[in-house]
Amino acid sequence: MKWQPTDYARNTLPPSEFERRIREVRAQLRREGLEVGLAYATEHMPGDVQYLSGYDPHLENVALLLLPEALIVMGGAEGEKMFEDGGRAGLWRNLNLFEIPFQDYGELRFFSLAEILLEFLGHFPEEIGLLSAPNVLSQEIVAMVKSIGDGAIDLRDVSSVLAQARYRKSPAELAMFRIASEIATAAMEKMIDAVRPGIRELEVAAVGDFELKRLGAYGFGFDTMVCSGPRINTIIGRATNRVIAKGDMVMLGVSPRYEGYTSALGRTLVAGGANELQAQFLDHGIHAQALAGQQLRAGQPARDVDLAARTYLNSVDLGVYHAYGTGHGIGLTECLEEKTATQSSDYDLPAGIAMMLDVGLFGHPDFYGARHEDPYLIDHAGQTERLTTLPMKVYTSR
Repeated sequence: MKWQPTDYARNTLPPSEFERRIREVRAQLRREGLEVGLAYATEHMPGDVQYLSGYDPHLENVALLLLPEALIVMGGAEGEKMFEDGGRAGLWRNLNLFEIPFQDYGELRFFSLAEILLEFLGHFPEEIGLLSAPNVLSQEIVAMVKSIGDGAIDLRDVSSVLAQARYRKSPAELAMFRIASEIATAAMEKMIDAVRPGIRELEVAAVGDFELKRLGAYGFGFDTMVCSGPRINTIIGRATNRVIAKGDMVMLGVSPRYEGYTSALGRTLVAGGANELQAQFLDHGIHAQALAGQQLRAGQPARDVDLAARTYLNSVDLGVYHAYGTGHGIGLTECLEEKTATQSSDYDLPAGIAMMLDVGLFGHPDFYGARHEDPYLIDHAGQTERLTTLPMKVYTSR
């Protein structure tokens, strides 16, 4: 298929999307008895700030205050122009926490968190809700809040508010996920065509990286993966300068970021063609992934997705190599989103979500492993859709 760059000016989130998010999260904070929410983001965990403001941090960390009448994005000096260029909602303030002590920014002003609260709220709140999870928040930002007003401000973990908001996808969000999935498909096609004995893993990855940026993705949900032979057991390993040999199993993974939203594809093939035993091993994983996809339906127990794949793999003595749950949420990060589909999940699948179905087999004594992964959504009408046209079986036989 001939893929063309997307029309970025047309395929973007509308301003009303951010207005809705801010309104709904504010309402949830009020229900929690809170007037102030604090979110935090890094380049690798951008979602909590990006969800409300559209700002995707690069290099410098960033924080956000959600107030009754204002949304304040707080970062370092070099992020301000980035926010003007790519932010979609809120006002910017340079926060002294992010001032590099050995750098000289001339007359540029940095504000303390106390000053920002007084400027936009008029007083110090009795309590601030932490909209980001403890493993995302920095110790420094927590200490800064606790230092205000002689430590009189209490902190409460309300990270479930944003986690739940980000889990349920609006139609506009699902449209971005669809575009990201199309880009992932195109990049994966190029990578598959590039695999051959004698090529380095990084050369294959470069083909995918070029294609996803050519088609409009500005970044990655994860670094492009090309793992051959025993390197498959790294599970999430980056591509290296290892030379792919004839007969090597080669695991590929690609994850573009479009308008902040990631998607991913995972495929496994054999350089120079698969022998009979390699083909049988790959076919078992492919079949297990297809069985999982049949259970991804609105109203269905999430655990059924995993159990469908796991039960089959157990029947062919491969279950011990299925290293993790079969389904996981996706959105502003590739996998660190709310909800998974594991054998112990205790909820029913709702409408309006995006999910990756990933059958990963690792640690096999003969074949090392394989990944078979596709993006899916359940739309707001409850219909399930696989968001790629690329077959799961991409290996050739010899």
